[in-house]
Amino acid sequence: MVDNVTLRLADRPTTPCWFSRRGIPSPACGALVGAAFNSNTDPASWEGGLGRPLGVRRTYWGPGQVTTAIQVARQDISAHRIPWISFKLPHSWAEMAAGMGDGWAGDLATRLSAVNGPVWVGFHHEPEGDGDLAAWKAMQERLAPIVRRAAPNVAYTAILTGWHEIFDATRYDLRTVWPDTTIDIAGFDPYNWYGTLKSSGTVDTSHVDMKNVYFDPISRWADSKGVEWAVAETGYTDLAHSVDPTWLPRTFTGLEADHGIAMTYFNSPLNSAATWTWVLDNPGKKAAFANLIAGTARLP
Repeated sequence: MVDNVTLRLADRPTTPCWFSRRGIPSPACGALVGAAFNSNTDPASWEGGLGRPLGVRRTYWGPGQVTTAIQVARQDISAHRIPWISFKLPHSWAEMAAGMGDGWAGDLATRLSAVNGPVWVGFHHEPEGDGDLAAWKAMQERLAPIVRRAAPNVAYTAILTGWHEIFDATRYDLRTVWPDTTIDIAGFDPYNWYGTLKSSGTVDTSHVDMKNVYFDPISRWADSKGVEWAVAETGYTDLAHSVDPTWLPRTFTGLEADHGIAMTYFNSPLNSAATWTWVLDNPGKKAAFANLIAGTARLP
């Protein structure tokens, strides 16, 4: 089957909103709103409070957790969510690039192809600082064709922090680190760090315009590459919400204006601290997210 539009959105019946077989929404859909939830925890109870399912659900897996990851992906499809799953790898980047992981990747892709709906998949997200980025790039170039050939329902994604590409471009310029192969979605993980503790021990009180600093240059680059782009993770602290309560909807509006196809929130205590958290348990933050997701696109 060709990679063509096959799924019609149940919401927004007056607009021609479609998903491709790989789960790419048509422009009329607007951007999807999604999230990670706790530690790969079923978000159904949280969604009950939101009044609708997440458009995208982020989960994270080790190389030996393929069976569980696929089970969760099937559950997500049944719940009208697009699963966006990240895997760590069974071998080093260099070894994967040399072909040692071809069997593992091919088996994963074959099993994902049997999932009754679109899946977005990425390998070793946020690689900056974890090793030689040339090897990461070569690994992506090796695996992307394997996955896309075996699984026409899978969008292959490569996920970077975004911060390094903007603020440390001498080492992580997208023109250098981006894989030279077909990638369906470029993912980025820019956070609002206001209210977090810096390495000096002081509180970060810098305001960053996400659209101007991140989305505008990412969008220009994505257009030049002919690749879709999305925020794979973002978050903000309770303090950030208190001083700027419109940050979340304003950021989403900026993403849509720059043709991003999804924004996923990291609603998890992981990577938080004793004095601040990304979690959406603050009433104001919870309401902001609920208001944001209302009426946005999802799978039928």
